[in-house]
Amino acid sequence: MQFREKFSNLLMLLVIFLGAPLACVEKAVDPSDPAANFANARAPYDDEMYEVAITRLGEFKSRFPYSKNAPDAELMIANSHYKLGQYPEAAAAYEQFAKLHPRHAEADMAQYRIGESYWAEAPEEIDREQEYTIKAITEWEKLVVSYPSSTYKGKADEFLKTGKRRVADHSEFIARFYCKREIYHACAYRYIELAEQYPQFKDLQKVAFAEAGRAFSELAKGKSKDEQSDTNIYYKSMSSAQLQQKSEEMLRLSAAITL
Repeated sequence: MQFREKFSNLLMLLVIFLGAPLACVEKAVDPSDPAANFANARAPYDDEMYEVAITRLGEFKSRFPYSKNAPDAELMIANSHYKLGQYPEAAAAYEQFAKLHPRHAEADMAQYRIGESYWAEAPEEIDREQEYTIKAITEWEKLVVSYPSSTYKGKADEFLKTGKRRVADHSEFIARFYCKREIYHACAYRYIELAEQYPQFKDLQKVAFAEAGRAFSELAKGKSKDEQSDTNIYYKSMSSAQLQQKSEEMLRLSAAITL
């Protein structure tokens, strides 16, 4: 009798033990039901398991490309890449979403995130190429124009100021490089371009006109190290007197700027 009771209790424990994992197994999902499949695909996204979410949401999108939940799946995939720090993939996914769904409730967020994704890849050091900073600026300018009432506009405006200043500082770095190398035609050209493209930065504009004036003065004296170069447009198109007049004009413009 005791043996039967012990065996019965052991059998019950075994059933409970084996049955526990079965309770954790996902319920079968009807492969023809888009809503059920979407709920199943987004579950890891809600649980912040973003790598799994990318796979499942991608499978859902492939299986139900015309489902009403397909745009949400695309956005969740983009968000997952962003959360994982996979910024190039995030930028591409957000760009595709913004292009296909410009009237979606979160289209402005996607547009903002394109800029953020490029910004995350952009270097802060002004001596490095600012390709990604420029890309971020372009995307945030699209946001400001396309979604002027967006709650993300304020953040975008702040990033635009910071980004444009960074690009302007990079341009000044390059212009200064040419000046130090005594390649004065490139020095003058770069500084004039800087002054014209970024008039909002008065401190840089004042320096730019002054340095352009100095470069024209050196060109007038025939001191540029590459004055015979075909790229030296000022030397080829202006006389020494005209170069000196241009120098004086640039210096006057610099002096007129008050900080």
